[in-house]
Amino acid sequence: MIDYHDLIGEKVKVVDKDGDIFVGPIISYEVGIMEDLDYDSIGIQVGEGYYIGIPIPDIVSCEVLED
Repeated sequence: MIDYHDLIGEKVKVVDKDGDIFVGPIISYEVGIMEDLDYDSIGIQVGEGYYIGIPIPDIVSCEVLED
């Protein structure tokens, strides 16, 4: 199991359960219980000033990329 919290700041390539691919640095780790959710999620910066939140159960693969 991947500890996504340790990957904050790393550039990653994430594929979700729908086959969507997101590339960028992980900028946040949200704990689901803090928002009454049953899952945690990560935030990936996908553009200048933009990020997407991805629920961890939806992640199929995560690859750390070299800069």
